[in-house]
Amino acid sequence: WKGPWRWFDESMLDCCEPLEKVKAKGISFGKVVCLAHCAGAKVEAFRTNQSNIDEFRKHVIACSTSDDCHVISSYNRATFKQTGSGHFSPIGSYHAGRDMALILDVARFKYPPHW
Repeated sequence: WKGPWRWFDESMLDCCEPLEKVKAKGISFGKVVCLAHCAGAKVEAFRTNQSNIDEFRKHVIACSTSDDCHVISSYNRATFKQTGSGHFSPIGSYHAGRDMALILDVARFKYPPHW
């Protein structure tokens, strides 16, 4: 109950895009990066067309074993046979034996964490 989420609400998320526009149309990857910067986070953004799987894996592994590093994945839900389209969720772990990342879906009412 003392976590930082107590001090954030959606009204604070309009530094990069008007909140009403986000509510109506969603938010792009670039705007999420901007929001993280506005909230004081040190951000490294990796796009699939400007990176490779080995770099992605390296960062997921590094952040999975660190208390001060986090990975947010932007992905298409249809890839996982889920309803909806573009979505953001954090990656919580990495399974080296299966080369899989654990996605901690933020819409927990809809989907549990999944590999």
